[in-house]
Amino acid sequence: MGNDYYILEKGEQTGPFTFDELTDMGLDVHSRVLSPLADGWQDACDLQEFYAYFEAQGIYLPTGDNLATFGWRLLAYIIDYVIYSILMQYTLVILASMGITFNLRSMDDLFKMPIFQMLELQVIYSLIIIVYNSICEASAMKGSIGKRIFKLVVVDIDGQGLSYLNALLRSVGKTLSIFFIYTGFISIFFSEHRQAFHDYLAKTYVVKRD
Repeated sequence: MGNDYYILEKGEQTGPFTFDELTDMGLDVHSRVLSPLADGWQDACDLQEFYAYFEAQGIYLPTGDNLATFGWRLLAYIIDYVIYSILMQYTLVILASMGITFNLRSMDDLFKMPIFQMLELQVIYSLIIIVYNSICEASAMKGSIGKRIFKLVVVDIDGQGLSYLNALLRSVGKTLSIFFIYTGFISIFFSEHRQAFHDYLAKTYVVKRD
């Protein structure tokens, strides 16, 4: 690529620059760029030739081509479900050591419980999901262990990782999706950006890494 790129710095046009010169300058997703491959000024994140550069920086811009399908998300959830179950068992053991027991030896016992105990178990399970997902999604992994295994990341509209508060909001929304018989996941099938209810709530996207 030739010296065909220009950028806006403090409202003034500077350049020309080569593609390599621009990327060496540490281009930001919101840097305004005049590209020979596009019409008019655009944010760098909207120019396809910079996608590989941003991915190398750990920024996974949600494009139409890289959004995770329901199938990949389901596989990741199965792994995470196993982890939720293990964490739940450890939590119940800890609670039992503190004298808080639920006498839960089988699924049959679950349906024989008083309603308030069932609600207590649901709250505990929901808290496990919230804490687990919030920590994972706000970390450098940008997603749960299940998502990590299947090369999925959760990002905001700029392709960047979530703050803890945003990850917390998404995780709370996810527990609501699960609580209401997983209905919050249905929108993945018909959403333009394959977003579940909790993605809409937190304005997030699940992206498949190359």
